[in-house]
Parts: sequence; C-alpha cells; structure tokens
Amino acid sequence: MTTTAERATPTTSAAPRGNPWWPSWRGVGLVTRIELTRRRPTTKGYIFYGILVAAILGLGILVAALAPPGKTSTPMELVLILVLGAGLLIAPSLSSTSINGDSSEGVLAPMQMTRLTAGDLALGKLLASWLFAVAVLITTTPLLVYAFSRSGWHWYELIAVLGAILFAVLTFTAIGLAWSALAARAVASVSLAHLTTGFLVLGTLVIYAFAMPLVSENVTVTDRYVDYGTLTPDEQEAYEAGELDYSTVQCTEQTYETSVVHTDTIAWLLLLNPVVVIGEAAPVVNPNTYEEDDRAAPGAFALMHQAVGGAQLGSQGAPLGYDECGDPNSQAWSDQWDQQQEEQALFPRNPWLGLALQAVLLVGAMGIVIRRLRVPYKKLRAGTRVA
Repeated sequence: MTTTAERATPTTSAAPRGNPWWPSWRGVGLVTRIELTRRRPTTKGYIFYGILVAAILGLGILVAALAPPGKTSTPMELVLILVLGAGLLIAPSLSSTSINGDSSEGVLAPMQMTRLTAGDLALGKLLASWLFAVAVLITTTPLLVYAFSRSGWHWYELIAVLGAILFAVLTFTAIGLAWSALAARAVASVSLAHLTTGFLVLGTLVIYAFAMPLVSENVTVTDRYVDYGTLTPDEQEAYEAGELDYSTVQCTEQTYETSVVHTDTIAWLLLLNPVVVIGEAAPVVNPNTYEEDDRAAPGAFALMHQAVGGAQLGSQGAPLGYDECGDPNSQAWSDQWDQQQEEQALFPRNPWLGLALQAVLLVGAMGIVIRRLRVPYKKLRAGTRVA
C-alpha cells in the first residue's frame, strides 16, 4: 500500500493596509474630550490666557469709551480683529505640538492601537485645539453685543464675519496639526506653523507690493492751468472770487509722464490674505450715503474693502489730466472724486477666492494628518518614539 504525501501549499498573508481612517461621531467626541482634558492649561497658561482676554476686553472698552456718540463700528471691528489675531496665535500653537508631542511622550501609540480610527484622532485633535479659540470669542460676547448695538450692522452680517473668522482659525489649526505630523520636534512644528500663518498674512502683501512694478506702464499726461501772470487786475480779482470767464483767458499746458499700475491683474494676491477675507465678508458701506442708510461711518473693514475694490478695478485706462481752463467749476472735480470713491466702496464683495484657498489648505492638511496617523508605519524618522 502506497501513500502519497500531500505537499503543503505555502500561504502568504496580504500586506497590512493599516487601521481604518473613516471617523465616527463617537470616536471624534472621545478624542476631543481626551485632548481637552490632557491639554488643560497649567497655572501659567491660565495667567497667559487671562492676560490675553483682559487685553482684548480692555482695549475694546477703551475704544468704546473714547468713541464719539452715535453709530460707530470701530469698537466691534477692533474686537473682531483681536479675536482673529488671538485665534491665529493660540490654536496653531496648540495643534502644532499635538501629534509629535504625544509621540515623544509615548501617548500616541496606545491610542492608535485601540478601535479609534486615524480620522477620529485627527479630527478630535483638530476640534480640541480649535475650541480654545472659540472660548476666547465666547469670553468677549458681552463687549461684542454692546459694540454690535452701535455698529449699524445687521445680525446676519455679524454672523458672516464671525463664521469667516472661525473658519480661518480652523484652517490654520489644521495647518499646525499637519506640521506636527510631519516634523519630529515640537519646536520645528511650532515655528513652521507660525511661518505659514505669517506668509499668508504678511507675505501676500509683500508679494503684491513687489509685483506692482511688473504690471506698471508709463503714460503721458497733460495738465492745463490758467496763466496767472497774464491776467489783468480785474481778472485776478475775478479768479480769486471764482467768477472768472475762463474762455477769455490764456492757459498754459504742462506735460509729464506718470506710472499707471494695472492692479486688476494682481489683485487676487490680496484676496488670498485671510485678513482681507474677513474684510470682504464684512458689510459694504457707501461713504457718501451711510447716514441715509442708517449705517455708521466707514470703519476699518469698509476702508479695507474700498482699497481692495480699487485694486480690483485697476487703472481704468490712462489717467485724465487736470484741466482748470476747460472745467471752471471746481465742484465737478470733487463730484468725480466722490463718484470714484463710491464705485470702489460699492465694488461687489469677493471673499470666495480666499475661502476656497482656506478650504483646500484645510482638506489637504487633514489628509496629511490622517495619512501620518495610520498604522503600521511604512517608514519612521530617525529618533522617533513609538511607544
């Protein structure tokens, strides 16, 4: 009797794909609570945050007290700018040490070995850091309500600006979290997070300024003036009184070259700035009819929008020279100036380009974070602690 030995077929296990990444409400909430508990401020932290909130409230109260009676948007705009600045300072600072800090302390690996997904960890850490900025905003609510009552804004306009501020802070919090996932040391990730914030806040303005000579051209302009030396004594008196018949006097011309900057081709650089996005989300105020519109005088946000609107309008062709002889009514020049200011101030709001950039940065940063939190790791940096 013969037996045939069955040859065992070797089996190969499939390469592990890593833990799931899709987040769940329960997992995100759990990680958020853990992060808020672990990152509770120390005594020094409470002192720092207390000083920061006190500074915001103090400056707001001071400006409100010194503001003239009647409608004014200055106190509210100041509080909103300070809240934005505090959010861009605090939230990225916290998130940029959230991952590499936990990794160096040996806390991250045990959480990765639980049933929590990479998305739970990423979104939980994001929300925990972002909520600190929301807490700063909540503490300023009494002052914000008082400032809103004098601002001449509508409630939905304030909600739009607050939403833009919170979304900007959320985006830069995600950027800090991404740098925390990429950099091994907390010092490096904090520096890179603040450099990214500084580049978008200040770097866009610097690039815009340096790009202006590249979109400039020289044009010839001719101005016409009354030749005062040829006027008779009677004509000089009529000229001083504004009653001169300009059709009978001799005029002189002055021709010169000036530079025209086509800012409409580079205005998109300004629209990427997160501070400009806040100004573009604010209400539009007509500088000529704000009293009839039951508005306050144009504040910082309205003036910012007017400047950005002028940049988007561009040069509007070659500049016209001053013609004193052809237009004896000086009020016409004033009316032309008022019309130009009104056109810039009423230019349609355009926060969408900046919001789109922030959305791309938010999604991209969170994609990096989730990818770096998935286990098993394919490659580790030298000196990285796992557990």
